[in-house]
Amino acid sequence: KNGCRIGGEQSGHIIFSKYASTGDGILTSLKMMEVMMAKKKKMSQLTEDLHIYPQVLVNVKVKDKAVAQADQDVQAAVNKVAEALGDAGRILVRESGTEPLIRVMVEAETEEICHTYVDEVVAVINEKEATR
Repeated sequence: KNGCRIGGEQSGHIIFSKYASTGDGILTSLKMMEVMMAKKKKMSQLTEDLHIYPQVLVNVKVKDKAVAQADQDVQAAVNKVAEALGDAGRILVRESGTEPLIRVMVEAETEEICHTYVDEVVAVINEKEATR
């Protein structure tokens, strides 16, 4: 869709579209070794600046995914969280492709922060759903 040559999933699958259309652990290992050789660095050195944030994901059952996602109050809650997180995390709210769900995901510096912000947005979605 976007012409990307590399992609990844939360499950750990890494996809190199030039070589395969699905994740391949052996290919990923070989590509990582290629980077290590080119940079002449150990994996620990290549990843020393990497900070993995906790993530919380909550699925919210809704009657109409598009309506729930486009709701002004829901969008306002999402924008409020995004602004509060700034560069210290992220929020992603999206429709499930296969179920009547809205997925609310937050990554932040602590799991407590994640839960706080996910709960805020989920509460707004549930409140709006109760009136539909």
